[in-house]
Amino acid sequence: MTSMVLPEIEKLKNTVSDSSFSSKIDDKYDEEEDDDVDYDDDRVENKKKKVDKPSALVIDHSKVEYPSFRKNFYIQVIKEKLGYEKPMSIQAQALPIIMSGRDCIGVAKTGSGKTLAFALPMLRHIQAQPAVVPGRDGPISLIIAPTRELVQQIHKDIMKFAQVMGIRSVPVYGGSQTNKQINALKNGTEIVICIPGRMIDFLCKNNGRMINLRRVTYLVLDEADRMFDMGFGPQITHIVRSTQPDRQTVLFSATFPRRVEQLARQILTKPVEIQVGGRNVVNKDISQLVEVRPESERFLRLLELLGEWYKKGKILIFVQSQATCDSLLKNLFSHGYACLSLHGAKDQMDRESAISDFRNDVCKIMIATSIAARGLDVKELELVINFHVPNHYEDYIHRVGRTGRAGREGCAITFISEDEARYAPDLVKALELSAQAVPEDLRALADGFMAKVNQGLEQAHGTGYGGTGFKFNGEEDEAKKAEKKALARGHGLGEEDCSDSDFESGDESTQEASLVPEPCDLKPGVPSVVHPPAFLPNGAAHLAALKAAARQNLEKILRNVMPERYTAEF
Repeated sequence: MTSMVLPEIEKLKNTVSDSSFSSKIDDKYDEEEDDDVDYDDDRVENKKKKVDKPSALVIDHSKVEYPSFRKNFYIQVIKEKLGYEKPMSIQAQALPIIMSGRDCIGVAKTGSGKTLAFALPMLRHIQAQPAVVPGRDGPISLIIAPTRELVQQIHKDIMKFAQVMGIRSVPVYGGSQTNKQINALKNGTEIVICIPGRMIDFLCKNNGRMINLRRVTYLVLDEADRMFDMGFGPQITHIVRSTQPDRQTVLFSATFPRRVEQLARQILTKPVEIQVGGRNVVNKDISQLVEVRPESERFLRLLELLGEWYKKGKILIFVQSQATCDSLLKNLFSHGYACLSLHGAKDQMDRESAISDFRNDVCKIMIATSIAARGLDVKELELVINFHVPNHYEDYIHRVGRTGRAGREGCAITFISEDEARYAPDLVKALELSAQAVPEDLRALADGFMAKVNQGLEQAHGTGYGGTGFKFNGEEDEAKKAEKKALARGHGLGEEDCSDSDFESGDESTQEASLVPEPCDLKPGVPSVVHPPAFLPNGAAHLAALKAAARQNLEKILRNVMPERYTAEF
């Protein structure tokens, strides 16, 4: 049987069997293999090139000049507007310690940036706490300062940072509108800056419903040393007890005597003490000059100094009393010098206006009492003149510390007379500790006074930290006595219970006789009669000691008779 094959299949068989076709197929296949080999070679070459590429991409950045750009806009604004380039010494030491939650005592020279040392950690502390509920919660942070001027200064410095963070601050002090402060507290605030007296008033209003301190977890005492000495001790203790027991407490000051430090440590828990520079030392950027001059020559010398320094910058003149401040103001006006005055008897608006005009160059001269010795930070304050010598060493440090702040240089000139020889050793100490020359007449004055002390003719001058506050001059003392008499009559006490008539009238011999204490029962072994030492002339030192003791006893009696009363600020 013959098989039938389609013509197309037969044709295909013939083509496959053809040798020429086979050779073509083999040649084509060989070409494809050659192409694959070439492709593999190209891939190897590319790998070699890729291995060599990283060495070509390495950039030496040290040889490239990149354009500057801004990335931390808030810090840039601080640098441009506030001029803060780097932290100062006390800030570099205090910031990490306070940020770690430790209690702290910070002691550094005036003008060294202590305010920011406790303010910046405080703002970070507030951000980490739950939000304040208006009308229910009190502040998170409480700052206590001794004077109105210092409260205003702290508030101004803090608001430079707190405002952009949405943190509120309320200054609380006497002499201003009470309703305005109350409304601000009711609306809620994270920070309260106060003087002790006004805060006590607010805590006592409406049975304590005006403000509560139960949320206070960050407590600051600025210029703490002076508050423990100005009669604020009981007030501070009461305020501290109203805050949380596990709060964080920080204390800062330029002067911090050991005696006051022992009292301050009672409200602290294992504090870390930071001391930058010497303790109780004048800033070395301040040139100190001391001139021994009687009272009658000081005004003419003051005019000479004003003529020399008036065009250089602002001048601050310190005096010992409010009356002297006003009289010196009139005398300078009569000699063609426009000036301002600042003391405790002035209205609060007048005090704020005077400080504002002094800062804004409306007037270049200010006459002030020691209320301006702390917290007054004025730029371009070139000269401080102590028209009257300060009555203790720490007050001198703070007075002259109004100049030479934040690394700038300044000058301080102090007048002292032979009648004020008891303060000469303090001035010598200040000059020696700051490595400045001591005038020969000042050293002679100090040596003469100390010789009298060693002989028992004079009593050594203390540091001013006796816990009873500042001493009043004659006029202020008389006014204080009159006020005590009026209060005694108002409380139904007889005038004989607190009469000072024995010390107000009569000749000197009568007054000295009245100072001798009457006989009283003494403890066994204590002689009833004390004879003056034989080497003292006429028993002068003994009589002076009796006089001082009698006055001290009288003050104690008056304090016990009178109801307890605190003043808001000095």
